[in-house]
Amino acid sequence: MTRDEDVLRQVLEAEAAKVEVRPDALAAIRARTARRWRWLPFGAIAFTAATATAATLVVVALAARPAPDHTAPDPGAVTAPATTPTPAPTPPATSAPPAAPPASRSSTSSGTASASLAVYYVGEDRGEPRLYREFHRLPAGSSPAEKARAAVTEMLAQESADDPDYTSAWPSGTRVLDVSVEGAGATVLLSAAPPDDLAGQQLAWTVAAALGGDPEVRVVVGGREVAKLRKAAALDTLGALWLIEPQHGTTVARTFEVHAAGTVFEATARLTVRKGRTVVTEKTVTLSAGPPARGEARITLTLAPGTYVLELYAFSAADGSVQHLDDHTVTVR
Repeated sequence: MTRDEDVLRQVLEAEAAKVEVRPDALAAIRARTARRWRWLPFGAIAFTAATATAATLVVVALAARPAPDHTAPDPGAVTAPATTPTPAPTPPATSAPPAAPPASRSSTSSGTASASLAVYYVGEDRGEPRLYREFHRLPAGSSPAEKARAAVTEMLAQESADDPDYTSAWPSGTRVLDVSVEGAGATVLLSAAPPDDLAGQQLAWTVAAALGGDPEVRVVVGGREVAKLRKAAALDTLGALWLIEPQHGTTVARTFEVHAAGTVFEATARLTVRKGRTVVTEKTVTLSAGPPARGEARITLTLAPGTYVLELYAFSAADGSVQHLDDHTVTVR
C-alpha cells in the first residue's frame, strides 16, 4: 500500500468513527461538518484538501494502470520491433510457366551425343617419330569411359587424321572392345597388344586426354593384362612445335587467331604464311616458356579470302636450318 493510500484510509476511518447513528443523524452531521470547517485552521484545511486530491489521483491512477502481463516470453523468438507493420495482402498464387528444356548437346543422326575429343597421332620431327594432337568431334556418351573409348576408336582407325602428315603407330584392324575407369586408372580391352613403345604412348596420351591427369592405363588382350602404361615425358614424346589452331583443313574468318605451342631454344619460333609459292607474311613467335617447359603463343592474322599454308618452325642454333616444322592448310572465307 502506498503512502497516499494509507493517509486516505486513516482520514476515512477517523471521520467514520465520529458518526452517530440516530434519527436526526443526517442533520447533526451536516451541522457538525459546517462548524468543523469554520473553526479549522487554514493549514488543516489545506492539508485535508490536498489529501483528498491525492487520494483521488491515486484511485484514478490505479484504475488507469494496465494489468501486468504475466505471459512468458517465447524462448525462440527474435526481438521484434516496437511496431509491427501490417503485412501487405499476398496476391493469389499463379501457375509458373513451364521451364524451357535445357539446351541439348550436338548429336549425331542416331541421337548419340557428340564431343570434341583430343586424339594423338604420329608425325615426324627431324626424322624421328613424335606425337601430335588433333581435336575430333565424335559420337560419345557423357562418362569419361565412353569418351575415352570414342577417342581410342578414332585413334585406331586408319587415315583418320585430318593432317595427311600424321598417321597411327597401330596396325590396321586393331579394335577397342571396351574401356572402364576405376579411380585414377583405366582398363582398355583391345583386340591386339601395342606393337611398340610409340604405339603405347599414343594410347596413353589419348586416354589421358579424355580422363584428365596422368592415369595408369592397363591394356588387356584376350583376358590377359599385356601392358601398364603412363605418359612419358613430353620433351621426349611430343613434337617440338604444334600448330593447335586453326587445325588442318578448316575454314576461318578473315581475321583469326593462330594458337601455337612447343618447346624450342630460347622459346622463339617463326610463323610463315604462304599462298601458293608466295610468302604473304612472316612473324616471330615468342612462346610463354622455354625448355624444358612447354610454352604457348597466340597470334592474330588478317588475310584476304583464299587458301593458305601456315608454317610453324624454328631455326637450328647450329646451322640456321629449318626444324620442327608443323604446317596446316586453311581456307579464309
